[in-house]
Amino acid sequence: MEEIMTPSEVANLLKIHLKTVYKLAEKGVIPGNRIGRSWRFSRTDVLELVSSKPMNLSDGEHDDPGSRAVAAK
Repeated sequence: MEEIMTPSEVANLLKIHLKTVYKLAEKGVIPGNRIGRSWRFSRTDVLELVSSKPMNLSDGEHDDPGSRAVAAK
């Protein structure tokens, strides 16, 4: 049976911030399903996403404050 993950578990697995998981899920970058107000993710789908393609997140938003400092120089 496939393992179902919470957003917190996905954040820990991918080593990203929880808010980033929600943003990426809303955009459809991370495949997931909403059940009521909760998100759930397939571990297999998340791991496949990471291993199969680079995630191009350069839409003008940066979650890393350090990247703004570098860009400002």
